[in-house]
Amino acid sequence: MSTIFCQDDYKIYDKLANQSNQKRGPLGWVQIYMNEKNLKNKNPDFEGGNLVVAQGREFVSQKIFNLINFDGGSRIDWRAHNISHFAVGSGGATVNNDIVTINGPFICDTSLYQPISLGNSSFLEEPSNYSSGDGVHEYTDSVKPITTDGSILLESESYTGDSTCNYYTKVKCSCSIINGEPGAIAAGSAVEISEAGLYYTNGADAQMFSHICFAPKYKEKESAITIIWYILC
Repeated sequence: MSTIFCQDDYKIYDKLANQSNQKRGPLGWVQIYMNEKNLKNKNPDFEGGNLVVAQGREFVSQKIFNLINFDGGSRIDWRAHNISHFAVGSGGATVNNDIVTINGPFICDTSLYQPISLGNSSFLEEPSNYSSGDGVHEYTDSVKPITTDGSILLESESYTGDSTCNYYTKVKCSCSIINGEPGAIAAGSAVEISEAGLYYTNGADAQMFSHICFAPKYKEKESAITIIWYILC
């Protein structure tokens, strides 16, 4: 996987638009910042392309065409859903004798492998129903609204050719896991984070839109992590 070094957001979208290895569905690029200093200096601790999973692509198709019927029946109706939430987990990688094996993602993924409960009862349930019994790796309270501590913004692109116009097909999601999250870990303790997902929801029902896995990072209870998730439609 190649690494890009960006001076501004527009170079990220240029990178997405020219990726030859992602030929279907919206394109995504994720940057993870483990501290505020790196965010200000635009020096991510990790970055890479995400996978828009199969049901995420179907969600886009339903929204675009306002259609759930196929030859022989109809699909689950997700037209009232919107991409609005995210979650993190610990199942994205395995480390054995300092060798890191990335465990996914795969086109048929519908959930994180080991979601992390952030500890806020207003957050949604991760569709995995995964539970380790330790109070941290739980599906409950795992799927957080992006705008609780972050933002979702359209950003413009300009075209000058036979005519001139501006259009808005870039979306930048700033996802934050703040001081105090996850709530179940003790002060001074840390939890591994090696996967993340975006979700479309109707306010209650969370469904995975895209998934990314990476080498483990560690989030202390007192620290904060910012995940910048770019989508180019």
